[in-house]
Amino acid sequence: MLSCAAGAKPSPQEYPRLSENLAASPNLQVRKVLHGEVEGLFALPRTQQLVAVAGGYLWKFTAQGELQDTLRVPGGIHTSGIVFTPHYYSDWVYSGDRRRKPYAPTVDGNRLSQAELFAELDRAEHVEFGRNDTSAWAYLLSGGKAWILDITRQRDKVDTYCRQRTHSAEKLGWDATCLGGYHPARKGWTEIEPGDFDSTGQDISRVKVVDFDRRRLHLEEGLSGQLLGATVGVALKALGVPGNLPSRYWFGDAHTQLRVGREVLKFKAFIPKEDGQFRFPNMAWWDPSPVLPGANPWFTVHPRSYLHHPGEEALLRHYEKDIGLYLVRPRGAVPGQAMGRGAGAWRPVFTGPSTRSYAVSANVEFAAARPGEAAAPAAHTWLRSPDERKRHAGMGPQIPVQALWPVLQTVPSALTLHWRTSSEEEDTQLRIELPASETRAAFERLQGGKGPLELVVQVPDLEGPTLGMSVLLRSGSLQQALPGARMAYVDNTARPASARKASVQALRDANAAAQRSPGALPAFLQIAQDLAQDLQRVQGDASDITHAYAQLINHFNGREDFAASSRLVRHYLAQVYPSMGKYQRDDKQVYNVGVIASQTLAFAMRTNERDLAEAVMATLIGPGFDPAVQTNGTLMYNLSCYYALTGDKARMLEAIANARRLGKQPAQFLRDTDFDRYRQDAEFLQAVNAPT
Repeated sequence: MLSCAAGAKPSPQEYPRLSENLAASPNLQVRKVLHGEVEGLFALPRTQQLVAVAGGYLWKFTAQGELQDTLRVPGGIHTSGIVFTPHYYSDWVYSGDRRRKPYAPTVDGNRLSQAELFAELDRAEHVEFGRNDTSAWAYLLSGGKAWILDITRQRDKVDTYCRQRTHSAEKLGWDATCLGGYHPARKGWTEIEPGDFDSTGQDISRVKVVDFDRRRLHLEEGLSGQLLGATVGVALKALGVPGNLPSRYWFGDAHTQLRVGREVLKFKAFIPKEDGQFRFPNMAWWDPSPVLPGANPWFTVHPRSYLHHPGEEALLRHYEKDIGLYLVRPRGAVPGQAMGRGAGAWRPVFTGPSTRSYAVSANVEFAAARPGEAAAPAAHTWLRSPDERKRHAGMGPQIPVQALWPVLQTVPSALTLHWRTSSEEEDTQLRIELPASETRAAFERLQGGKGPLELVVQVPDLEGPTLGMSVLLRSGSLQQALPGARMAYVDNTARPASARKASVQALRDANAAAQRSPGALPAFLQIAQDLAQDLQRVQGDASDITHAYAQLINHFNGREDFAASSRLVRHYLAQVYPSMGKYQRDDKQVYNVGVIASQTLAFAMRTNERDLAEAVMATLIGPGFDPAVQTNGTLMYNLSCYYALTGDKARMLEAIANARRLGKQPAQFLRDTDFDRYRQDAEFLQAVNAPT
């Protein structure tokens, strides 16, 4: 508790509100890094990072308060920071990896003595325990690999409710496990316990209030409660009933001086003045320096504990903007929030179906501002916040949690998005790579618009193929599409069967449209390219894509529209085959690659596109081609024509023999002008007329 120090009234500029992020001294500054109620803070000595828990999310910061990543608090998380379940584990807190990972094979620890067991546990970096009605086990994690140690013999000593008297134990309720007699040799992270904001714990105050601006007279329990207390309450007190009557006191802006070392930082804090004393009941001091030597102090402003009580919402309006997590750090410890130069301030936005209580987040990578310069470090941000939580009757208002996101000012080169819609799912991860010149030109074109500059990622179906997604830049009513953006699901994100069915159907529809009208061919090419370049989908869709190209080339060849056929083959070789040529997953796909090669050879030499024929021979046929195992007679016939025209007699005779084996008749060879130079050649005539 503090009394007001006497002195001249300070100027308003000298004492900014905390939420204005202007409080500073000659060498230090106070910076807000997170808005909302903070429920816990943990330090990671190995990486010099801190993880805050707020709004159902884990927020990973550097020691200087730079946000690096966020993750929705997963089910099964233990007080060690690891998610251990019987089926998988996740170590994002330490590795940054969001995936659910499988365990190594289970190890039998039942033959170990107690000393041997404890030594085995000590060798692991992280240890937790589990049990059921018949068994017990230890979860061990070390060197990026986890395994389960069967310790059923120790079942009676395993406790899965080892609650410690810590701040987070009450606030978070995470799984806490232990084994009787065993004390872990090391801890991955350490919880930072909050202390009083205004006291160092040594009867020394770190704050001084030099002035107080009254804002609101607070009546505990509201006007009705005050009246009840003044009548019934007074009577009960006279009868000796224990308890306190509701109080009345002023809330206001305390002109506060915070001493950190030899520095004094000045700001306004909205606090009560009771009985002539100033209190900071909704502020807390978090000091990680015992775990991270030399670390900066952090502090929080949190909502008062009784938001559902009468009069509390009226108070909340005066300090709601100040609620959040703050850091006291040296000036210049972090460069300005702007991430480079050259694009003007912009923000990424996600549009698509609701992800409910889950945010859509992204790691944004940047292009170098100038050739030869290093690109700015990647930034983590949210493209869309979770849906707002509903307020239930009898409960106080909900305080949304948000980071103070960096102001992005550099042209982006790529984004990796993460989203999910339930705790049962793993994160969907979508990578978007932006074409450098087109993106920079679009940013330059839309700079100076009336609205904020936004990079919009449009995802109409959260489980759908990338071919339905798009990226555009907009400012107010102006917008510019970025059709060259490449999108692909990454990190083995499992797509449901319904999504694959939808993408294949879209390809078939585009195929049919192109057969009805050549003008629809560009749409087919784009859909096929999107599918082929979807890194997660290409293996499963390779056969259908190849079949579609074979069908269309056949169709256009039949109509002697060789220009359309040529366009198809060149696109297939340049944009599709490089992504999926290695996925020859079934006989149908292998056969259709042969159809594409065959049909290309059928027209390329006639249209004087020898380069196209040679490209097909080098890629789709290739040096490992074995005529003896082929099942496509037309391919072997067209190969024999190609070899005849290029003068490769030996390969021509081999191709003729295999074409005859597969049903091609002698008359077809004898009528074809491609073999004119061999009409009187005995070996040619023998190969053509040989019995099959």
